[in-house]
Amino acid sequence: MNLSTQLQIGGKLLNANLKQAWRDKTNWITAGMFAVTALLLYSFAFNLTTGLVRNLLPGVIWTVFLFSGIFATGQSFQHDRQNGILDALKISPIHPMTIYIAKTLANILMLLLIEFALLLGATILFSEPLFTPQLLLIVTIGTIGYTALSTLLSAINLDQNNGGLLLPVLALPLLVPLLIASVEATSASLQQEAGTAPWILLLSLFTIWSTAIATLMFPLAD
Repeated sequence: MNLSTQLQIGGKLLNANLKQAWRDKTNWITAGMFAVTALLLYSFAFNLTTGLVRNLLPGVIWTVFLFSGIFATGQSFQHDRQNGILDALKISPIHPMTIYIAKTLANILMLLLIEFALLLGATILFSEPLFTPQLLLIVTIGTIGYTALSTLLSAINLDQNNGGLLLPVLALPLLVPLLIASVEATSASLQQEAGTAPWILLLSLFTIWSTAIATLMFPLAD
């Protein structure tokens, strides 16, 4: 198949994945409820002053985002595998990268919807301007980076009894550089420092690396 045909098929797969995510909302509702609950607990657990909020918020935000994202994407291929769809796609003329990219894009769009809603909620809870263009850019780049890896790991055919527990164990060590860069970039953005660019650059490089590696390794996942 030529590139144009692969792009058309990829668009159809993306649409199908979004519809499937909407029909089977269990993972996404769980991730959303976890994120909202965690954010509320943080807001009531700390008696935060304005200065302290800016110091703690980057870690709070990315801890919530990272774990809710892993919960949401951990079963990305479960429905496809159980119904034989994944096997059918793998033996079809569709390139494996097209399958992976469509699934990853669907996960990214769903997660960004949750995360942007949480940023609006956190802006109200913590009285901090979090819905800014720079912070939205940081969140988008970071989400692409960790979703690329977590979607790849979800394609690995782990044992059904403990696969859900193994995914965070496999994913979190790989995501440490991204988490550090995301927290530092968010902190610099909230403090309105001029040193945001180096952390955004590091975050972008890790995202490019993780996305490229995950896309190339997907055909080997089973």
